[in-house]
Amino acid sequence: MNTAIELYHFTQKYGINYNTNENKGVLLFNRFVQVFAKTNFSFSFIGFHKYEGLKNQEGLTAYGISGNILYALSKQRSYKYNLYQCKEISGKKKLNGIRLSLVFDTETVNINLGFADGNLVLAALKQAGKK
Repeated sequence: MNTAIELYHFTQKYGINYNTNENKGVLLFNRFVQVFAKTNFSFSFIGFHKYEGLKNQEGLTAYGISGNILYALSKQRSYKYNLYQCKEISGKKKLNGIRLSLVFDTETVNINLGFADGNLVLAALKQAGKK
């Protein structure tokens, strides 16, 4: 997948789009494919990046997996995470939905998925991180 519509429809099909409507989702992924041009993604989802709480997060974020790299584009900036270097990938159910945690040597990245299928996203991240 390498167009905004393909990426959004994938998230919609699997219910991993944080309940964004098509206009907002496609707009989000339009910016995403502009920043990460010429990348073909095998998996995509929408969540809140660097989520520590309602007032401490980077807002609605588009994510895509290509090979062993997790790409993320929030309102603030873009990120690339090498999942081979991830020490631990876990998910927990919280009161306000599913919270993923990716532990690297230098940082821990928390992603709020809302009430999406966290197991599906977790499985994709773990699969991409296999050495």
